[in-house]
Amino acid sequence: MFHSDYKHIIDRLPKSLVKRACERLLHHSKDPVPLEAISEKSERIEGYLRHTLEVYENSLNRKRRNMAQKKVLRPRSWPECNVSPALPALYVVDSGVQTDNSACNHEEENNRRVVNELKGAE
Repeated sequence: MFHSDYKHIIDRLPKSLVKRACERLLHHSKDPVPLEAISEKSERIEGYLRHTLEVYENSLNRKRRNMAQKKVLRPRSWPECNVSPALPALYVVDSGVQTDNSACNHEEENNRRVVNELKGAE
């Protein structure tokens, strides 16, 4: 497909990107490369292949950095967690009691006060 002098670039790219580069050069909207010229040596073709390789390698490096960050930020499992012995442990016991009784119901108390104030204002 491409000239053999570009083998050092093409070998570092996946086949799908080599095929896509060829298609893009052939179907470029302003200045398409003729099919016969694809297999010839050209500065434009070499420049485009180098650019494609640079974008591909930058993408790989970004993925590697993200994967490394995820490994660092990933929460560790229980046995691996570092627990400081200086921190006190808090144990909470469920007594089964809910706070829905009338002694804690502030809404009823507020409503009663408003009604009393309205009665006093009349």
